[in-house]
Order: sequence, then C-alpha cells, then structure tokens
Amino acid sequence: MKNHPWVFAAAAIAVATNLTALCAPANPPPDEAYLDGLRGLWEMQGTLGGKPVRYRAEGQRVLQGGFLSFHMVDATAKPGYEANLFLGYDPKARDYIAHWLDRFGAAGARVVATGHRKGDRLVLVFPYPEGAFRDTFSWHRDTANWTLLIESQATDTSWKTFATYTLVRPRQAAP
Repeated sequence: MKNHPWVFAAAAIAVATNLTALCAPANPPPDEAYLDGLRGLWEMQGTLGGKPVRYRAEGQRVLQGGFLSFHMVDATAKPGYEANLFLGYDPKARDYIAHWLDRFGAAGARVVATGHRKGDRLVLVFPYPEGAFRDTFSWHRDTANWTLLIESQATDTSWKTFATYTLVRPRQAAP
C-alpha cells in the first residue's frame, strides 16, 4: 500500500494533540492555572531603557507540563533580541521559580529567580551578583491582558524601571 503524506500528517497531529492534552491537567491547581494564562500567542509592546520595543511571544507548556516556556523575539525584520523564560510552580516550597535564558548566553542564566503570587500579581526576584532584577507579571482580568514590569536594583537598594511591557493577544489568535 502506498503511503500518503496526508496520512502521516494526520497521525502526527493526533499524537501531538494527545501529548498536549497530557501536559495540561483538566483542573489545574490555581498556581498552575495562573501560569496557563500566559499560554498562546502574544504581542508585547513597551519600553526598554525608555525606548519603545515590540516583541512577538508564545507561551506553552513544556517538559511534560512541568514548566511554562514563554518565548519572545524582537518583532523587527532582523531581530536583535530573543529570550525564553521558563516558569514553574513548586507546591512543596509554595513558590515560583524562573530561568531567563536569552541571546546574551550562559553568564546571565546562572541565576534562578524565586517568587510569590498574590492574587493576579506574580513577583520574581533574580539575585544577580551585580544587582538584583525584579519581574512583576500582572494579569488584568477586565481586559484579558498582562503587564510585565522589569526593575533593576540600584546600589542604594532602590528599584528602577528597566523595562515595561503590555501583552495582548494578536487579533487572529485565540488562546
């Protein structure tokens, strides 16, 4: 019997659909459901160092659902920045952890953030030796959008805005 490419494609889609279903529990605990709110396609607009920036982003469950991977890439024709943020919830420690991996390489990836959620706001602190960074994700139920505030800690321990972003769904995409 002759193999048809559409048979292989249909089988691959069926397997991928079943694997995706296994990675997302039907009724995830609230802390996992919070992370699931970042799943899907996003447009990010904001400022970095006071200058306007735009990114395309996608959140998806990876590693059998153990982490939410949030991949962002500069929306310009020749992307200047790309990053993956891996977010997970540790129910034993009752906190979130995060790894921020970007185009700048391994040096910045040595630090793991920890954080806590209060309601619709998650604050993660990355304790870099040269100065901490604080990422605050806020879910806005009224608009179904997110904001991300990234702050850097000065030597006097005050926090200064490093970047701000608003995350909205692209018009053609659904979660």
